[in-house]
Amino acid sequence: MSNTNIAFKGNLIIRGKIECLTGLHIGGSKEKMEIGGVDSIVVRSPQSDFPYIPGSSLKGKMRHLLEYINAFVNQPLDGELGNVSVHPEVVRVFGIGADVKEQARGKREFEKKHNEEYKQTIRDLKDIGLSRLTVRDAMPDEETVEMWDSLGSDLHYTEYKAENTLDRLTSAANPRFIERVVEGSKFDFEMVYTAYSYDDNFAEQAQNDVKNILTALRLLEASALGKSGSRGYGKIAFHLADPVWVLAKDYIEGSDKWETSKKVLSDLSLHQLEAIDSNKFNFPADAV
Repeated sequence: MSNTNIAFKGNLIIRGKIECLTGLHIGGSKEKMEIGGVDSIVVRSPQSDFPYIPGSSLKGKMRHLLEYINAFVNQPLDGELGNVSVHPEVVRVFGIGADVKEQARGKREFEKKHNEEYKQTIRDLKDIGLSRLTVRDAMPDEETVEMWDSLGSDLHYTEYKAENTLDRLTSAANPRFIERVVEGSKFDFEMVYTAYSYDDNFAEQAQNDVKNILTALRLLEASALGKSGSRGYGKIAFHLADPVWVLAKDYIEGSDKWETSKKVLSDLSLHQLEAIDSNKFNFPADAV
């Protein structure tokens, strides 16, 4: 790290809509059990009671997919497959728990258990800085709320999907009911990537981070969000508005870029991910 002072350089604002192409289930918690009720409910806003997509679900699935496409899972936590990757390219964007960074202090058990390459990776995390990506909770848009209202009050903005577990010997059915956000629902979403000058090549790192974020979004469209993706749930599509880089000077001066980034989603034309000019995601040269 060659820079003495760490500075905020700018935010990339990525906004758009998430469209449910099949029923979506991201589970919530039941406060009470109901006889004959649904077995697994969706997460809802306590204020409006509308289903929503938690930012943690989006961010977690993006990270998971990115770890596998880049073969970062071969550098896992505690040397065991299945745990979160500690590769710097993943940690820089998505962050990592403080307990992992604590291992950089060189506890005796840690030093004995791991090879030198892994130990050095952990030590380097203490200089990686703040997590760069913020993912907001995605709330339903107005058109979707109107569509949900037309479904009828009994459905409570969702659908109940019946499933069965069959006894292989007796063929006895054990039915269960899963609550799902209905096909065609759309949610407004926002992600903010923040660039900091932690070192001299921060602009190059920002370009690489944004490329990884877009890769994760493409992978998520080809995968599934939430529960039971292998059984048809959770297929989604992203519709993105033009991205906006808002630099430090834009926040200070209140420039047009800052105003553009605050536009409501209904005023922005929607694009498929592939239709957006990739140059619009590039880190601005005048911010270096």
